[in-house]
Amino acid sequence: MRFREPLSLNALLLVPALALAALACVAVSARHVELAVAATLTLVLLPVVFRLWTRTWYRGLVLRGVGVFLLGMHVSVLLGGALEHGRIGCAQGGCPKLYLLGVLVSPVVGALASVVYWLVGRPPV
Repeated sequence: MRFREPLSLNALLLVPALALAALACVAVSARHVELAVAATLTLVLLPVVFRLWTRTWYRGLVLRGVGVFLLGMHVSVLLGGALEHGRIGCAQGGCPKLYLLGVLVSPVVGALASVVYWLVGRPPV
């Protein structure tokens, strides 16, 4: 008989992080700036507090987290631009709704990328 391993704290913290990111994205699309800022700041503070309490910090962790944040931000902008350009009739810039949504959601996606990196990432060897 095989015993199941208990879920790690990383897996348990990814669920609220994903919920906070979803809440922030919905708040951005609904133009609720205060709720979007609050959810994004909570999303950023979640891995920082978790790291301070449970793990040791190693050299380059913050720099790598900022790099992953910037990469995650640009993914949503590029994806929104590619989807907008691929729509029929929008090649001349007549309807930039998806691109603007990608721009507005980009800080949330960047914060989520940093959260995932800080929760799951392993120190370099």
